[in-house]
Amino acid sequence: MKLKSNWIKDAGGNDKMITGKITAIGEQAIDVNEKLLIFFDESATNGLKPYAIIQDVPKAAEITLQKGDEIRFGDMKYTVNHVGNTALKGLHEIQHASFVFDEVPESDSIVNGVYLSPFEVPQLEVGLTITYPGK
Repeated sequence: MKLKSNWIKDAGGNDKMITGKITAIGEQAIDVNEKLLIFFDESATNGLKPYAIIQDVPKAAEITLQKGDEIRFGDMKYTVNHVGNTALKGLHEIQHASFVFDEVPESDSIVNGVYLSPFEVPQLEVGLTITYPGK
């Protein structure tokens, strides 16, 4: 994919990107052995916050995701391999998705999951920018 400044093209050739930032990381949110990161906006309940990464994406309703798209965590690029049935709705409504850094299972994939490669959990920190394809 050809880059132009901070813009990337999605699988459909669109180069509009939606940017957000990580505002908090729960103390139990990152376990590299799990290969799973759970994102929410500030509305995450107190019971979820220890396990969640909180993001602020001002134009979350404009996020588009399909197989072949690219998501960035800071400068780290990931390719979307699968988008679960409810993942986009969750991102639009409460900025929620489960990012999975592993193979897509043949059955029982996570319905709110966004499966990404490479299969390596990114290094995250508060203030890190997340870039999604948008419309």
